[in-house]
Amino acid sequence: MAKKFDYGIVLIERLKLAEDGYLNAKSVAKKHGLPEAYMEKVAQELRRAGWLEARRGIGGGYKLIKKDFEIFELINFFERPYNICPITRLQK
Repeated sequence: MAKKFDYGIVLIERLKLAEDGYLNAKSVAKKHGLPEAYMEKVAQELRRAGWLEARRGIGGGYKLIKKDFEIFELINFFERPYNICPITRLQK
């Protein structure tokens, strides 16, 4: 599995624990000893896909908005198997 998936799991698990609060992706990365800039990129990608909500400013960060999902959805999001063959994109 890709690093991006691993980082996404870490971020989503931390956001689940925060319930409805916002967490800064860089602080999550720092707490887990991961590269802050890369974690921020993962968070932005999840936000664009509708998994997270972002808020700027004091008390801002990211909040998990897609709460009911199966782990395979996250794997498919990061691994994107449907992009391998044009026919499989139709199943999307």
